Amino acid sequence: MKKNITLFFLFLLCISASAQEITGSWSGTLNIMGNKLPLVFHISKTDTAYVTKMDSPAQNALGLPTSKTSFIENKLEIVATGLGIFYQGTLQGDSISGTLNQGGMPFPLVLKQSDKPVLNRPQEPKPPFPYKTEDITFINKKDKIELAGTFTIPDSTGMFPAVVLIAGSGPQDRDETIFGHKPFLVIADYLTQNGFAVLRYDKRGIGQSKGDYDRATMQDFTVDTEAAINYLKTRKEVDKSAIGLIGHSEGGMVAPMVASKNRDVKFIVLMAAPGVQGTKIVLDQNRLSLESMNIEPENMERTLTMLDEILGSLTTWENSPVEQTILRDRLSQVWEQLPIMIKLKLKKESYLRSQYNQMVKPGYRSFLKIDPAEFLQKTNCPVFAINGEKDTQVLFDKNLNAIKSALEKGKNYRTETKSYPNLNHLFQESETGNVDEYGEIEQTISPEVLSDITVWMKKQLKN
Repeated sequence: MKKNITLFFLFLLCISASAQEITGSWSGTLNIMGNKLPLVFHISKTDTAYVTKMDSPAQNALGLPTSKTSFIENKLEIVATGLGIFYQGTLQGDSISGTLNQGGMPFPLVLKQSDKPVLNRPQEPKPPFPYKTEDITFINKKDKIELAGTFTIPDSTGMFPAVVLIAGSGPQDRDETIFGHKPFLVIADYLTQNGFAVLRYDKRGIGQSKGDYDRATMQDFTVDTEAAINYLKTRKEVDKSAIGLIGHSEGGMVAPMVASKNRDVKFIVLMAAPGVQGTKIVLDQNRLSLESMNIEPENMERTLTMLDEILGSLTTWENSPVEQTILRDRLSQVWEQLPIMIKLKLKKESYLRSQYNQMVKPGYRSFLKIDPAEFLQKTNCPVFAINGEKDTQVLFDKNLNAIKSALEKGKNYRTETKSYPNLNHLFQESETGNVDEYGEIEQTISPEVLSDITVWMKKQLKN
């Protein structure tokens, strides 16, 4: 879950149709106030569109998913709406000359074709797979949206228990691709080899799924998950009485929202899921970020108080002129409290504009408003909640305890929680748990976690 955008930027993007060949890896370097920031775009082609992944090597951000790209008459456009990023360039020979705009600030960026770096991801499965795999589509009938995903089935006859994988925050594809890792691909592979049918899908507006990601709320994502369950119920290979959900991070908030009202859900697994309201999650993330900057305690508490007021105001946001003015003023006050080194790297107006535009988006505001306890108390199916103790995005103790407390309050005692001492937010074995480690670690997900999830789910099928 990447909700610590209040203080920092992450990069994301995607694609659409063409004229001349553009596939391959393209690299260039941004010059931001004297600071060099290398960027790499990896462009591939499907039957109907281009698909792009992006690397920011200096930030250890590798294999980031994208949201929309077009290549027409030698003009390339790559858009990352969630982060206010827009690249526009013209292919001329072996280079693309253009401009990358972030938060209203234009930066010249020339791209040259380069070799894609080979990342060692030993857990990532390669075909041929020892099971059946299908690229499928299904319909969210409520919103009239076609979603696309991959369905894997054990390579034998009969009916199988099935799970839907629900990705974390951001414009995630079906593999939940992040920092060069594909956690959902690894999970789906492991579970399918252990007798489960698995459905994973691109979020609406991402990859091959239709819809508008930018306008999507948490409630919209629950409807998408409901549509995935309904699709599984149409498959002859699926045991309709044994359908479960596995949600990671923000997806672990969606899972109980669905299970609390859908009696077809047999069990849910919550991986690094929030147990407290979204505002508290974001505040905790920012506290850790400020602590890492060695800010004086008094200054840090003042900044966090300002952020708390901002987040609170966004939960009742009506987009009035008065609210808009107050939010800009409060963000300006937060800017004044930031360390001088941060201010030297970012122009104030660009920073304020980017933060404002991100904060007022429906998806972000809906996340802030939701208290998982409301839905956990109404969830009656078995629940397995797990966290890494080095998770710096969803603090393990606070959130696991809150999940357990909410379930007990709802008199659901068919639950189990577990924390893992050396694992981070992605459930990798890590040193610090910080985000900048994710791409450096070769492991995609701890084998112990894969085993624990599988054993627990099989146990629920016997009850």
